[in-house]
Amino acid sequence: MSAERSVRLVGLAQGDPGVTRTASGAAKFLLDALARHNTLVDRRSVELTPSQRNLIAAATFHPSRERWRSRFYWWRQLALDVRSRNSARALAAVADPFDLAVQIFGLFRTRGAPYVIYIDNTVQLSRAHWPPWVELEGRQLERLYAWERRLYGDALRVFAAGRPHARSVSGFYGVPEERVTVVGAGANFEQLPDLTSSPREPVVLFIGRDWRRKGGELLLEAFRSVRAEHPAARLQIVGTDEAPRGEPGVEVLGTIESRSRLVELYAAAQVFCLPSHYDPYGLSISEAMAYGLPCVVTRVGALDEVVLDGVTGLVVPPDDATALSGALSRLIADPRLARSLGAAGRQRVEEHQNWDAVACRMAPGLAEAARSARAAHVQAPGL
Repeated sequence: MSAERSVRLVGLAQGDPGVTRTASGAAKFLLDALARHNTLVDRRSVELTPSQRNLIAAATFHPSRERWRSRFYWWRQLALDVRSRNSARALAAVADPFDLAVQIFGLFRTRGAPYVIYIDNTVQLSRAHWPPWVELEGRQLERLYAWERRLYGDALRVFAAGRPHARSVSGFYGVPEERVTVVGAGANFEQLPDLTSSPREPVVLFIGRDWRRKGGELLLEAFRSVRAEHPAARLQIVGTDEAPRGEPGVEVLGTIESRSRLVELYAAAQVFCLPSHYDPYGLSISEAMAYGLPCVVTRVGALDEVVLDGVTGLVVPPDDATALSGALSRLIADPRLARSLGAAGRQRVEEHQNWDAVACRMAPGLAEAARSARAAHVQAPGL
């Protein structure tokens, strides 16, 4: 058995405690991949119970729903600390021995075992690039930074989705660079979708819930210029009802639960666009690339690590409607270029932007952390 497979892990993540101890979304797919490359002893949820959630909601109430959401997650670290206590109980319930806990994302601090952590954002990055996510100031914000500094500092290894997250952990939170590894992220598929050879239409596809942060208004402005140049072009907006209706060529499709319907949209579109004002990583981009779509994104967060400019799509400056419309028009006008970039994007997902590749990049750090934990007989910090 290889050194990597000998590492015995327990996965910890948020998620629905009622779903047989599995985490949701990217956490599930990452833990599945880790299980294929290591020994995953168990996976546990640290999610708030209904009573915990109700108590925190009452304690953090604010008339503004957006402010209430921010306070619920961050105010006085209530939710963070309760989830952290949940992690200790979850680990105490694991029957078999293990080397490390693998914490997915930073909304709790593992207690009860030595741990490593995988992250795709930090509070410092949110405050710098999209403050509405963390609406705290002064001492409250400094307390949160201190809490997070301890989270990263106590981890035996920090695995960062992208370079901005790694720089934040090292530069702002003070974790030595040798303990931080950039490993990327993957597309959330059990298996990659089949590609069709059917002709694509002059359609720009946008998928995202957070219309404002993901640059929806900027996209509408840019698309008006695209439409003037290419009257047959259409913009399909999925995942939000905030987008204004009645714009020529714009179809607001709202939330789509049907996977088969989403497959149809991916298969028919010519371009995927996510012109975010801030996006930590943009997992939806990897999904679009898996369907062979060229992607047009803004140079924010780690989006320019997901989309390689001129190789798998086009990267434009943020908040620049002229540059955005130019990139979209270029791909609408040149289907051959769009197909070429889309094919390169699919290949990159197959080779690099998938969760098994992420697990392989994590393997040396996991093995080193496990050796350190065994040698020191570490009891988890924070108890």
